[in-house]
Amino acid sequence: MTRNSFITDERISSEGIVGTFIRRVKEGQLGSFPVILALVVIVIVFQSADSNFISPANLVNLSTQVAFLAILALGINLILLLGEIDLSLAQLGGLAASLLGVLVVRQGVPPAMALFIMLLLGLVVGAIQGWFFAVVGIPAFVVTLAGLLAFTGLTLTTLGTQKNLSMSDTFAFDFASFYFPAIWAYIFGAIAIIGFGGGIIYSKLRRHREGLSAPSWASVIVRIVLLAAVVFGFLILVNQDFGLAMPFFLMIVIAIVIDLVLRKTRYGRSIYAVGGKVEAARRAGIRVTWVRISVFMAAGVLAALFGFIKTGVTTNAGSTLVSTQDLLNAIAAAVIGGTSLFGGRGTAWAAVLGALVVGAINNGLYLIGFNSDAQQIITALVLLTAVVIDALSRRGQRYVGRG
Repeated sequence: MTRNSFITDERISSEGIVGTFIRRVKEGQLGSFPVILALVVIVIVFQSADSNFISPANLVNLSTQVAFLAILALGINLILLLGEIDLSLAQLGGLAASLLGVLVVRQGVPPAMALFIMLLLGLVVGAIQGWFFAVVGIPAFVVTLAGLLAFTGLTLTTLGTQKNLSMSDTFAFDFASFYFPAIWAYIFGAIAIIGFGGGIIYSKLRRHREGLSAPSWASVIVRIVLLAAVVFGFLILVNQDFGLAMPFFLMIVIAIVIDLVLRKTRYGRSIYAVGGKVEAARRAGIRVTWVRISVFMAAGVLAALFGFIKTGVTTNAGSTLVSTQDLLNAIAAAVIGGTSLFGGRGTAWAAVLGALVVGAINNGLYLIGFNSDAQQIITALVLLTAVVIDALSRRGQRYVGRG
């Protein structure tokens, strides 16, 4: 055992789990703890107010609604990691959905080709907006605000005189209403737990071997057990109703892919570097322009997927499919989940956790009889709290020389 590893082990054992947590709070290294705590509080409060909150039927409904919000929030999340904002993603999803509806319902285009065209639209539009921002130098706020207005008009133009387009008998509805058999849901859950557990154990052993600080075995085991309890508890409940919904499953798969790209690839580290300090990233040899454009492209594809999922869930591809509220909820979800508004800090799971918080608040308030006004006010307060925590976290990081 090296001297560094001995010192590391001694520090961890002397601090313990509680001591490590207190130190990280002081240093601004809160991670996902605030949003997880918020979720626990939300569940307790709404379950106490209405016993149907965590009923199988409501959880199935909630998971489906959270799915398309989280996919849009994942797109917003990528843009926020650059330290920028995209105001057009929700409306781009609406434009892509209207194009899909026209192609499938009115033109009889095969579903696979229509879906490909829909995703290609998101990719191309993302590239165009990214080019205006990264190459021409127009602020992302202005570019995407123009996009929001343009996509709204293009949606109406695409739909023509008939502004409402039903998708109830299409493959989009079939996709959104598909539920996995219980055995497959449990298999997916087991794979997720094994993958998560194997990943953090491997990371601990590698850091220990290299003489770096690593979490204690107690914290590793606690994390695996807690995640397993949440995953299988959720699956047991939803399998008492329709089961695991395809939109929710797709959202989890997308989040896993984005998480691996951000954490395990050079490209992902480049995104954080550009969002943290553009000039430093450029001097380090990172292709800043390409990173920016590619992130906007990825966000555009996610926006199209958001439109596809929401179209299937609501069976509507008309002009009323999306609204400004979708965009605001997605931005709120990413920020509430822990992604910094200042760029360079956040994870893919921040968007998912934030979407769960926003979705749970809206669903719980609806169950106990609150109207949409109250839902928006409470969501705004939660968002403000998240921004305050982010600001305090950055201050703590600067204090210890990390910010």
